[in-house]
Amino acid sequence: MLKPKWLAFLALVLVVVVAFLLLGRWQLTAAFESAGTAADSEAYVEPVPLGELIAPDTWVTDEAAARPIVVEGFLVPGDFGVVEGRLQDGVSGFWVVGHFAVTDDGTTSFGGVDASELPGMPVALGWVADEAQAVQAIASLSAAESNLGSAQTPLVVLAKLEVGQDPVPARDGDPQRILSMSPGQLINTWATEASDYYPAWLLATAGLPVPAPLEGIDVVPIDDSLQIDLLNIFYAIEWLVFCVMAIYIWWRMVRDDYVTDKAEKSDAAVAERVRRELLLELANKRDRER
Repeated sequence: MLKPKWLAFLALVLVVVVAFLLLGRWQLTAAFESAGTAADSEAYVEPVPLGELIAPDTWVTDEAAARPIVVEGFLVPGDFGVVEGRLQDGVSGFWVVGHFAVTDDGTTSFGGVDASELPGMPVALGWVADEAQAVQAIASLSAAESNLGSAQTPLVVLAKLEVGQDPVPARDGDPQRILSMSPGQLINTWATEASDYYPAWLLATAGLPVPAPLEGIDVVPIDDSLQIDLLNIFYAIEWLVFCVMAIYIWWRMVRDDYVTDKAEKSDAAVAERVRRELLLELANKRDRER
């Protein structure tokens, strides 16, 4: 039969075990909640007007970065360029970029009659593996100005709004080489100045000409795969181990106490039996002496 002190200790152990189980459940919940699709994942699927995310001369917020947008405007003839070192399917190549004049961002119609009266923004049009082919694509764009749109006949463009990158200097020191999508560096190459500038850039997905041999730029999809946080799973298992250890420690202490008591009772019984035998032998010895 358990002693009262061990029953009281068992109650304390059970309280501790329940606390450990709750902590383990919390870790499991955190692991599976982090594996679900982000609450704002739908915001990265449906395009919204550019003006809802950014205005000229304002920065891109974290919530606006990589969002699909729709905007009206046109490509400014003569303001095309090449950005080096752009990867597509693991192959390093070149992007053809241009000057996109925004006529209507979905919230504001800017009303300019030409690019100098409209806000401008760099736009990436397409990828090609060879620089000579990039130059060829720019020549094709320049030769087909009617496809570029205008202030009077703007194009409706779908794109992703991207955060501007820091400029990267060329190792050979050539200032004409552009190695990153740095809005400030790209804007400085334009022949036509804009009325205002966006400190961001667009990755065109539809609505702008992509002459051969340009290829459309691969857009990295939002990662909505199931990704369980293994660290939280490890912590949940750890709390379960603590539960088992708490119960084991209680059982081991009770068992040791029981074994000790049993041994003490056995020693006392042996001592009593020996004492009686000695007394009996002493009594017999006295009887024989008489």
